[in-house]
Amino acid sequence: MVVGWGPDLADALGRLADSGEAVVSLEIVQEIRDLDDPRQKGILLGADLLAWMSKAKASLDIDQYIYHECGDDQDDAIP
Repeated sequence: MVVGWGPDLADALGRLADSGEAVVSLEIVQEIRDLDDPRQKGILLGADLLAWMSKAKASLDIDQYIYHECGDDQDDAIP
């Protein structure tokens, strides 16, 4: 998706970042609700995306949230 915005936008964002008028950042938020579902795990950043981000002088922020219910056996261990 991001790479589809094209190199011209990446260059323009990079110039803005260099000027100090803007901060460029890609933020990824991952929510994991089923620990057994392999489709919910992992983040892949391809070389084309990393090259685009480099042109845009973009930082990367990854937030991960894991929603998991603890079993009763773990609760028994707490005095």
